[in-house]
Amino acid sequence: GELSQTIADAKSVVVVGENGRVELIRDPAATNMQISAAIRCSADTEEKAAARVKATKLIAERDANGKVRVAVEFPPLEPMYMAGSNDSASIVIRAANLDGIEVSTSNGGITVGAFAGPAKLETSNGSIKLTDYAGPIDARSSNGAILASGVLAPVVADTSNGRIEIALAPQAQGNLELDTSNGSVLLELGEGWQGTVTADTSNGKIDLSGGEVVRKSDMKNMNRTMTIGDASKATAKIDTTNGRVTVRSAKK
Repeated sequence: GELSQTIADAKSVVVVGENGRVELIRDPAATNMQISAAIRCSADTEEKAAARVKATKLIAERDANGKVRVAVEFPPLEPMYMAGSNDSASIVIRAANLDGIEVSTSNGGITVGAFAGPAKLETSNGSIKLTDYAGPIDARSSNGAILASGVLAPVVADTSNGRIEIALAPQAQGNLELDTSNGSVLLELGEGWQGTVTADTSNGKIDLSGGEVVRKSDMKNMNRTMTIGDASKATAKIDTTNGRVTVRSAKK
């Protein structure tokens, strides 16, 4: 089933998903925020599942400041039927502009387009992808890659299992904190970024280029530092337990 809502004068958004992917698409032609949710429900018969889909609600409420809260309310399951985790809602939101995005989902990927303001994104199982996002980013996944391209800083990216790939916009300047327990890290710094990069891996190669590299290592783990321009301007801290680290600076 498909549910939809339209909200006028939306300025920011908070999405609380339980099971399913969340996608935010920047559409300059959108006059209002358009929200759609593809609903799937489980039950012991097809008829009961269809009835549960019909009873599911898409909640979209805007407060006085223009912050829209989006959530999906599933009907209660019959006590005998325990496979409730099979209920899912894939949420797609279109808007021309948003200044601040918060998304949490328990099982599904998060994709965010070229919006602005603070982004706080969290999924327990799925990848997180941002493109041309203009604002501070805090992205956390328990199981999945974190990919961001053309973004501004600061950026915090933390995953327990998955690779991290961050490519900053040319003018981006600010602190970066990239942490994965199992996966490679690729960081591409734009021309404008200056500061100190520290990279740490317990198992993998560290490849730093585009700045002044200081080589340090000990028996237990590999640790390297690189400075670019004004070393005190910002810090980029990269930590992986198992994976290679690659950092490239475009500063001329």
